[in-house]
Amino acid sequence: MDVRGYETGPIKAEAAFTSDFPLDDRYSTQDLVDMLERERPNMDIRPGMRHKYTPLRFDPATGVKYIGGRYLFDTWENVLDYNHFTNEELFPEPGVKFWSRFPGVDKHYWKVTGAHDFKPMATSHHINRFERYSYANENVEQLLAEVWPAIRDEAEKQGLSSVWLMFQPEEKQIGIITVAEKSGDADQSVAISQGLEYLERLGAFGRFLPEQLGAEQLMDRTSLIISSWLPESRALGGAHSSFDVSPPHPKPQI
Repeated sequence: MDVRGYETGPIKAEAAFTSDFPLDDRYSTQDLVDMLERERPNMDIRPGMRHKYTPLRFDPATGVKYIGGRYLFDTWENVLDYNHFTNEELFPEPGVKFWSRFPGVDKHYWKVTGAHDFKPMATSHHINRFERYSYANENVEQLLAEVWPAIRDEAEKQGLSSVWLMFQPEEKQIGIITVAEKSGDADQSVAISQGLEYLERLGAFGRFLPEQLGAEQLMDRTSLIISSWLPESRALGGAHSSFDVSPPHPKPQI
């Protein structure tokens, strides 16, 4: 896959956006793939979007599919713009707002303390884990800045592909996203399962959060990345997404 413009190293991103929601049985996995590519041209052109992962998880107890998004943005202003756009301006069907189609949507926009890619986007970003915590200390920005180097270094030590540390000041929440690659097994189902198992069994990165924050875990979910949107690659003439849609970029339908 011809992915351009995504170098390894520190990521220049001030903000992030996340969403998580269950899907009912109306949507097959192929439906999801088709929907993601159909709606991407209206969304990945929003200002400042660096990339998006689409996580997919099948609950092992109930079989419910969980999907959502993990996005990085260059500035706080642009993540607020994206939040407003998806809430108020994006209508996949006449009279139907984007988020209204899905019950139980849990979405947040975040300030990013640090984000770092250790391995190439094109070959090594297959699994993601999202840890979410509440906090009580108003000095969160400084405290997270102090522990970011330890979180980053541990992620690299564990052979991960990427790590993000972020906080939501209005909701008093902290988010940690880690990304891993699938294993090298020749059977792709086995390779994905082994990658999921490895990331899920790592010690939670929330253990690095200082006691002063009074952090309490709200969510810890490990998922397959079913697709990645790559607007910076598209802008450079490379792949548009992990489905590698051929140019020209489809025109927005709005």
